[in-house]
Amino acid sequence: MDYFYDGQIRRYVTQFMRVFIGFKYKTGGSVPEERHIPVMYGDMTRQVAGIIKDNSENKMSTVPKVACYISGLELDTSRLADPTFISKVQIRERSYEFDNTGDPVYSGNQGGGYTVERLMPTPFKLTMKCDIWTSNTDQKLQILEQILVLFNPSLEIQTTDNYLDWTSLSVIYINNINFSSRTIPQGAESEIDICTLEFEMPVWITPPAKVKRLGIVRSVISNVFSENGDVLNLNDLSFNLGNRGTDNSVRRTNDNYSVLLLSANNPSIPNLYNVSILDVDQIANVLRIPLTNKFGKDINWEVIFEQQGGYIAGLSKIHFLQPSGYEVTGTFTVNAIDPNYLSVTIDRDTVPSNTLDALTAIIDPYNFNPKKTFNGIANIPVGTRYLMLDAVNSSVNRGQSGYDGPDAWKNLDSSDPEILENSIIEWNGDEWVTVFTPTEQNENNYVTNLTTGIQYKWDGQQWLKSFEGEYTAGFWRFDLDA
Repeated sequence: MDYFYDGQIRRYVTQFMRVFIGFKYKTGGSVPEERHIPVMYGDMTRQVAGIIKDNSENKMSTVPKVACYISGLELDTSRLADPTFISKVQIRERSYEFDNTGDPVYSGNQGGGYTVERLMPTPFKLTMKCDIWTSNTDQKLQILEQILVLFNPSLEIQTTDNYLDWTSLSVIYINNINFSSRTIPQGAESEIDICTLEFEMPVWITPPAKVKRLGIVRSVISNVFSENGDVLNLNDLSFNLGNRGTDNSVRRTNDNYSVLLLSANNPSIPNLYNVSILDVDQIANVLRIPLTNKFGKDINWEVIFEQQGGYIAGLSKIHFLQPSGYEVTGTFTVNAIDPNYLSVTIDRDTVPSNTLDALTAIIDPYNFNPKKTFNGIANIPVGTRYLMLDAVNSSVNRGQSGYDGPDAWKNLDSSDPEILENSIIEWNGDEWVTVFTPTEQNENNYVTNLTTGIQYKWDGQQWLKSFEGEYTAGFWRFDLDA
């Protein structure tokens, strides 16, 4: 590790000494005076005593005074934590501009962005001693009464005012009080009376933090390499070159947020969707985890739009870039009940057109029986379509001697149709016919589930919601002035 020194122990000692600064004592005599008590660092060694006396035995040390020093430092094993833990904090500075006189002044805009990686600090117990030098008992009692009342049972200190420093807070506990350093009986020569207070402080010693400056482009993240490792050209990297602002700049995704677009499940408004922000720590599987169970903190959209200068409810637009290159567009308003969601009305003209006739439902063939649903095979409506989540009567099973498939999917003549996983079948009045075969060549086919109103897309490997789901930074944007 490279050399570093941040004066961490020194700051703890400094803050400890500041606790005793400002105390006074009152002198005796006909006109009592209040005088401040000086505070110094150093234990009473021969060298320190010689310096105080100016290397002369003819000079007496002035009292009262307070001396603070370290008497012990040991590892605090009770507070040990994972040494590999790293806390990452993203911060932004306020930008500053120059006024008419040339002086820099802070503006209301955002400045540079940084990522601070804080490493796990090591805990220690710091033992401090405070020697109170006095010439008589009355001085000692005056000073002790002012100091001891602060520790009930401890006093909190702060070494820095940097809110990124997670080790800045500590407390001081008083452990022991030695009222006097004198012995009884005393001789003719009486040394200065010293009262020693012993304190304990739980402290942290932390390694240097890693500060990384964010680049000029902070709001759009794109992979500049293709699957083969080649650098992509500008047209492949820019997701919205056709939607430039008035200053001919490419519009950006706000603050690197990912968003989650899901149907609002409102039958009276079939084109209504909810949009919520996903921060970098969120994980959401839109096919299995409901919106209400997603992980991460909620972020108020009102705060976002306040930073962006506001929006026009029902007129401002939001765009979602699809892998094929076109954008699904809708107008939005902030949800009046829960401002963590946008209520988006999708423009159906921007939604992909269905390439397949609509489905009756998506079903698991081993948990669904169309004969029971329609009260007999003769009552199944012609044209009923199902997307099958599992295979039925595979060629391997059909080739076995004496094989008899499930009754739920037998044809009118009791034959067993072969149904592939992820295929779409249709009832023609006599038998189940496969109308869509799931192959890689059949990719980019769209179909709507009539039961839920959700459109799905076959990508050559699996069925996915055609445009609902998670949109990462660079694949969605606002048009607030639309």
